[in-house]
Amino acid sequence: MEVLNTQENIFLISKLAQLVKENPNSESYILENIYKDDVNILLNKIVISDNLKTHWICWAKFSDIIEVGINKHIKQVLLQKFKPNSQIVKMARLKNSYSPKFFEILQQLPIKITPEDLKQKLNIVDKYERYYDFKKKVIIPSLIDLEKIDMSISFKEIKDGKKVVELIFTKGEKMSVDEMKIGQSGIIKKITATEPFKSRLFSLGIVKGEKLRLLKHTLIKNTYEIEVNKSKIALRKEEAKMIIVEVNNENN
Repeated sequence: MEVLNTQENIFLISKLAQLVKENPNSESYILENIYKDDVNILLNKIVISDNLKTHWICWAKFSDIIEVGINKHIKQVLLQKFKPNSQIVKMARLKNSYSPKFFEILQQLPIKITPEDLKQKLNIVDKYERYYDFKKKVIIPSLIDLEKIDMSISFKEIKDGKKVVELIFTKGEKMSVDEMKIGQSGIIKKITATEPFKSRLFSLGIVKGEKLRLLKHTLIKNTYEIEVNKSKIALRKEEAKMIIVEVNNENN
């Protein structure tokens, strides 16, 4: 059986695969963190074999929850095609409700998009009037969530004065602060420090998800000066090694 366009609506298909693997004999399945529009798409999405034409979902019931029915032919596809460690099955592990849409939007990198267009693609045009809230509650949590399926994405803000007018998403590269070039910036992804270093870094605002820029370092690279939240912070080399940052592959 040939599956057409599995890359489209991959998050929902991965959810179906996970549910069928957990309970292959069930007559219906409950979907969580799924958009109604996506379910409607799969109700009409055709799957074709040599002598059979069917749909991903054969029926759907919309109320406070979304309940769907899957026929035996699709169950067979989901059980045979999507292996436990495949990316499409890993997609089911995503917890953030915006992550699936981000996955679809970021398939072709690099991508340039305005905050307004991104909100429109995420179906949240009327939410998060302040860009700061949109970034903290949607963009950063979604990108952190996508790391669960080995998608390492970084983004750069283009500003007109103080206003962010465009976002550039690129494939991210992880490195410690002591490996960064002067002027390079990125998002803090991990802090490997133990106490008392960990508490010191947290007290300085160096936490996962914050943007960090390397301003300068000494000639022998034993001290580093970084900027986080408009604050300039001096680090010893052993501290710089404990901060893992995801940087853009393009110039910052």
